[in-house]
Amino acid sequence: MPVKYREKAQKSIVKFQSTAWLLYVFSIFFLAATLAQLIKGNVFNFLVSGGVFFGTLLSATWMSKGLRNKFHYKQRKFIIQKPFPLMMLASLTLGGCSFVGSWLVAGMGLFESVAYGLAAVIGSVLWYGMDEVASPSFGAVSDQESKEVLALSEQSIVNIEQANKHIANQELSGYLSQIVKTSREVVNTLVNHPEKIPQARRFLHSYLGATESVIKRYADTHQLVDDASLEQNFKQVLQNIDQVFADQNQKLLENQVFDLDVDIEVLNTLMEKQGIN
Repeated sequence: MPVKYREKAQKSIVKFQSTAWLLYVFSIFFLAATLAQLIKGNVFNFLVSGGVFFGTLLSATWMSKGLRNKFHYKQRKFIIQKPFPLMMLASLTLGGCSFVGSWLVAGMGLFESVAYGLAAVIGSVLWYGMDEVASPSFGAVSDQESKEVLALSEQSIVNIEQANKHIANQELSGYLSQIVKTSREVVNTLVNHPEKIPQARRFLHSYLGATESVIKRYADTHQLVDDASLEQNFKQVLQNIDQVFADQNQKLLENQVFDLDVDIEVLNTLMEKQGIN
């Protein structure tokens, strides 16, 4: 039980770190200014202050999403399309709001307001950083279809890694770590030998996808119930998956044809038998 509480605490910390809470706090000052202008009955300043307040909230929302995008981007090597630079957009929006608020609401001079706006942009960039700009590398892979196969496969592997963080059982977590390791070996082999991607495509799409699905389902379920039989069943499934991944990786290295249909049927039958599918 303490382990599960610790998992929830760790998950909350990650979520907290990927939230631009400081910008949300900063927006409170503009909210106070908006309410003050409403009390004074100054319609123009009320509308301007309200616009600045909502603009700052929007900046905080974009920054939070940009931080999450950056976190996920840095976990992956193969990416088809970079995420929109929301962190930079958030910093520029914050600067614009600070400029307008200083000039039209606080009544500061134009150049002083510009300075406040620039300071807000610089401070935001220094505090939160900027969007990830490193270009993904696909090695010798050149065609778009093969790149998509690698990108989707890597995303499934990352999802399995994330699900593994919420599993307290060290033995089960060890099997998942081994599955992730073998999966990455398969992907790296394909990067070095792009001609083998058509051979492995069905395996990556079907088997890796099915594995991701069952692992995520277990990770979501095991926190709600304390069932020893469920963990034992899941252990058997992971043992089977681990063995199949190792076998398929060896076949790939030896240029053998994947016996995928049999493996998929084995996985489905086992999951149904164990009540996990």
